Amino acid sequence: MRQRVAYLISTLFTVPMVALLVFTIMWFDNSEKNFNENFYYYLNSIFFFTIVPLCAYIVARSFPKFKAGGREVERKLAFVFGIAGYVLGNISLMFMKKPTGAMIGLYLSYLISALILAFVNKVLRFKASGHACGITGPIVAINFIAGIKMIYLALLIPLVIWSRLVLKRHDIKQLLAGAATSFFVTFIIMIWIY
Repeated sequence: MRQRVAYLISTLFTVPMVALLVFTIMWFDNSEKNFNENFYYYLNSIFFFTIVPLCAYIVARSFPKFKAGGREVERKLAFVFGIAGYVLGNISLMFMKKPTGAMIGLYLSYLISALILAFVNKVLRFKASGHACGITGPIVAINFIAGIKMIYLALLIPLVIWSRLVLKRHDIKQLLAGAATSFFVTFIIMIWIY
């Protein structure tokens, strides 16, 4: 039962699903301030930060070559598709008439956090947690964007960390490294923008 609950939490709070949650909260909290009441801006966020990164899981399970590689290949593809989406998302800001501070801050936070994590994982060969990174930064951001009323979302951070420990996907150092990366990157960017 414990394993099932941990798996469910881990699946529900993948990085793309957290992005969907955060951008949707931003839309319903204050679409004018957060997206200039432009539904296209909201859809742009969902496309580059949820749909493109989710394609990694589809590709990993659809092609025998990738399927044979198991979790490690899926993890690498998640990084590649995630970073591709974040780069394209940030480029898309340049084509918008009035991107908001909330969009710029969150888009940059995702991109910089992912690049640092990719460097740590690939170059330093330390398996910092994408899940911990992907839940912590966005929750910091949403508390800047929507206000401290969203502080209760911080309860998701230990829940996700617990799930990854139970599933033995990461140890505590790897989880804390992922969480700390996005916490500091997002905090600095949000202070700079807000």
